[in-house]
Amino acid sequence: MYRRPSLKTMNTQTIAVADLDNHTARAEAAPRAAVIGEPPARTLGSTFRQLRPVILPVGFGVCVLAFWEILVWAIDYPAQILPAPTAIVAALFENRALLIANIIPTAGVAFGGFLIALVAGVAISVAMTWSQYLKEGLYPNIIAFQIVPKVAWAPMFVLWLGIETESRLGFATFISIFPIIISMTAGLYNTDPSMLKLCRALTASKWQMLVNVRFPYALPYLFSAMKISVTLAMIGVIVGEFITSQRGLGFVILVAAGRLETDLMMASVLVLCIIGLTFYGIVEIGTRAVDRWFGQ
Repeated sequence: MYRRPSLKTMNTQTIAVADLDNHTARAEAAPRAAVIGEPPARTLGSTFRQLRPVILPVGFGVCVLAFWEILVWAIDYPAQILPAPTAIVAALFENRALLIANIIPTAGVAFGGFLIALVAGVAISVAMTWSQYLKEGLYPNIIAFQIVPKVAWAPMFVLWLGIETESRLGFATFISIFPIIISMTAGLYNTDPSMLKLCRALTASKWQMLVNVRFPYALPYLFSAMKISVTLAMIGVIVGEFITSQRGLGFVILVAAGRLETDLMMASVLVLCIIGLTFYGIVEIGTRAVDRWFGQ
């Protein structure tokens, strides 16, 4: 028997349907970021965490420069002893033609010495890994040369190679090759022993193990040494230019020191820092490219 629904029952059903419609509308109006699989919205904290490796060093450097500028201005410090950062930047722009003309002799010789040290250092490390007798005879002598202060050898390179570019190139190579030899040799010898046992079980040759196993394992050691070596090459060139040179940023620093042009001296040092950071950045880019190549 059919019974007509009461008014109370109809009102209850109407309210339930209305609540269901409101819930559906709210779900459709929800942000798309709530959908599973989509990245969450970027917040200020996450942005700061991503940019922190850049923000913190830049902020610290700006604070140091500001303190330096205020200190020199407040106590009226003599510019011949410590010029303000603004005076150094002004000297950089005023002498930009002179500095640019002397960048290529310094940077070119430094990078050339670094490349020679890289090739020679890797070759020596591979040779010592290939022959245990060669390692036992050569490695202790390399360590002995590493202990001796290398700056003391600079006049000898001038005596042996003359006063031209060859002496600076040779000294830059000499001073930057030791980290590559030591780190590369350590990397070649610290290969996973289980991988070497597997290669021997598969009857791989000594050359195949070197190229396919030892060398990839040694790459992190090599790139760490390259970051040190490229800065040492800059030091070697500047030392050589201090001893004998008629051009280059080291020569500019010596001339400016004789004239008490401290702002020009520090402007030259600033340019050297930029060159060094550029070389370091090139090595870092190479490191990341190799990491992507090997899937690390």
